[in-house]
Amino acid sequence: MPVLFYQLLLLQFSGMVEESIYINEVLEIMRTPNKEGRAVKFDISYRTLNRNSKTGGKLKYFENAKLVMQEKAMDPHSIYALQNFKPSEKKKVIKKKPNHYDQKTRNIRLENGEIKKVHYMYIETFNGKKVLY
Repeated sequence: MPVLFYQLLLLQFSGMVEESIYINEVLEIMRTPNKEGRAVKFDISYRTLNRNSKTGGKLKYFENAKLVMQEKAMDPHSIYALQNFKPSEKKKVIKKKPNHYDQKTRNIRLENGEIKKVHYMYIETFNGKKVLY
């Protein structure tokens, strides 16, 4: 028993054990807004899977992704808001509740504006750390 303990201790100090993070910490970091009330950016890699056809397993990696969430509204009287005001633009309406809690999913927005649905049980790494469940 003590030999195994010392081996693990040596591995930790030698840098052989990579950093890890638990999934509940990952979800907390994803949903915590920054000082300006905006979603934080993160790097994420996850596996794809289609449960119906039992296909997938491809590893996807995205940098500077953000959780799709309602962000704090900017000041409507700021110069940026007045320059980008479009009176004919309609608000997008979500037609169906995404039910993320039951499905164990989250929507993330990529740098190019594309939205991807991620099963958080298939996340491999988050900000360079291995995800533990």
